[in-house]
Amino acid sequence: MGISQDNWHKRRKTGGKRNPIHKKRKHELGRPSANTKIGPKRIHLVRCRGGNIKHRALRLDTGNFAWASEG
Repeated sequence: MGISQDNWHKRRKTGGKRNPIHKKRKHELGRPSANTKIGPKRIHLVRCRGGNIKHRALRLDTGNFAWASEG
């Protein structure tokens, strides 16, 4: 569990440091970005909290893409 969405590493509203009160938990889990590429469709299913399913698009042949070099 390297990537997490906890806020224990941030500072308090007053500017003070937080002391971690526990280790990382499953519900604080974050995942690496998909970095979707252009190509034949490849989608993986990802199990989420409550047994729900998300669709992780690894490759798509259509989509809304922008390149900075083309303005």
